[in-house]
Amino acid sequence: MQDRSFIACAAASPAARVSLILWGFGFALVAILAGLMGRGFLVQAMIQLPLCLTALSLAMALFFLWQRLEPAAPALRWPSILVGCLCAGALQSALDLVLYRWLTDTLFPEWQSWTNIDFRRIGFVFILYTWTFCLNVTLFWALGISERAKKQEMLAAAAEARAQDARIEALRFQLNPHFLLNTLNAISSLIVQGRPDDADAMTMKLATFFQINLGGDVKTPIALADEIATIEAYLDMEAIRFGERLKVEIDCPADLGNASVPGFILQPLVENAVKYAVASSRLGATISIVARAADDMLTICVSDDGRAELPVPENGTGVGLRNIRDRLAVLYGERGQLHTSASESGFTATLHIPLMPCQARGSRALMQVTARNPSSGRRAVGGRS
Repeated sequence: MQDRSFIACAAASPAARVSLILWGFGFALVAILAGLMGRGFLVQAMIQLPLCLTALSLAMALFFLWQRLEPAAPALRWPSILVGCLCAGALQSALDLVLYRWLTDTLFPEWQSWTNIDFRRIGFVFILYTWTFCLNVTLFWALGISERAKKQEMLAAAAEARAQDARIEALRFQLNPHFLLNTLNAISSLIVQGRPDDADAMTMKLATFFQINLGGDVKTPIALADEIATIEAYLDMEAIRFGERLKVEIDCPADLGNASVPGFILQPLVENAVKYAVASSRLGATISIVARAADDMLTICVSDDGRAELPVPENGTGVGLRNIRDRLAVLYGERGQLHTSASESGFTATLHIPLMPCQARGSRALMQVTARNPSSGRRAVGGRS
């Protein structure tokens, strides 16, 4: 069973296919030329068949010799291969000469004029077969170079994929502490203000938020509807802290709910709006999230109308926006863009990514249960509540 499997694998290898093409073409050409010379095409084709099979067997023997000697130094490998080609050429030549001589003596006496075994014919046949075996080995060498190049490309692609995954994972781990720090600061401020019940409720919502989000695969895109549900869960926590000062408008058409987006991509934008527009204004602010599609691109705009009446926090690190730009560059190249603009009426961040359907819809559907809180003052447009 193992021997048959080994032979089958050898026969299916690129080396076997190359050898079959080389020797099949050569012997077919000989049969055609012999037919044109009046020696009978069908008879010559039948004679060439066993010669072709023998040549293929010797070629595969040379291939196995090549594989054994491939790790060896060139000074040992190439002379050994040359000796192998000479031996294969000698065996094939002997079979060719003896077969034709036997057919002449038994069946085709009219071939006597060109099947005589003399030094000239022996030399011609030997050189022809040996040269063909050397060409066959050269093709083995070229195949080996091609296979090594393909393996190197595969290894390089795998390494690039691992590096890209590691970079995305690093960006996510960079972002999560940033978000966690801001949320813990908000909980701490509630405690200082003497609102322990609100601090406790915010802590529980934070635990639920991380329980659902940190278990996801950062490399797998999610549906836009699930990403917005994540944002609603975050805003649910902030609503405990800011109450009526936080107003939200979400405009996501139903047909874009299954659009593919990187997970946690909107979180830093909304977090910045809360931090610099809502927290810095006595009257609060309205945060708007609008999703639109144009051609093959998805545009998501996160804006606020906040005017900083209170001192703007000075401990911002710029991690959020930089993180988004890095992730977009890794995932989409030049097609992923983040544009920001500031004015007296507020701040706007616009995300541009390729429009593609998501294959993992509903992975965070549980977030929608947590996200719906009438006390947060949000207003969803486009079929969301």
